[in-house]
Amino acid sequence: MDGQGSDVDTSAQRVLAARESVLPLVPSPWNREAFLARLGDWRGRPIQLMPVTSTPDPRGAMQSRTPCGLWLKCESVDLIAFDSETTDFHIDQIIAHETGHMVLDHAEGSAGLEGIHQLLPDLDPALVRRVLGRSEFSDHQEDEAELFADLLLSEVSRWRSSRPMRSFWGDR
Repeated sequence: MDGQGSDVDTSAQRVLAARESVLPLVPSPWNREAFLARLGDWRGRPIQLMPVTSTPDPRGAMQSRTPCGLWLKCESVDLIAFDSETTDFHIDQIIAHETGHMVLDHAEGSAGLEGIHQLLPDLDPALVRRVLGRSEFSDHQEDEAELFADLLLSEVSRWRSSRPMRSFWGDR
């Protein structure tokens, strides 16, 4: 077997171990606020959600220039920023993805500190210690965080709801 296969195995094992460590924090039925409070207690620092208004792409493209999710590790708090126009279902996916970055101890990613002032003008960039964003999925850390999110939320998928799912199945 080549070296790449063992790297994939090691990565999958890291993700599975991280999921197992966080799984006891996941409330059943799913409750976003309770999960964030438990995760914050477990990490020893509060976790706050920060909805942000998306920035239109100046080239007229249909997509936004704002990452769909962003984890900012600040001096005394972890912030999870997300597009204020997204669905509750997607917010949960973003939270789980950014949690993956936290528990897998991912280093600063491609989002870096550039552009933080434009995205979050009220946030002092000097307070930010680490930034990871959920916008590009080609990076190894992004792959791990996305796998972590999918596995974590697979445990609670029956408790999660969204308007599209309720409209498909009816209000039950």
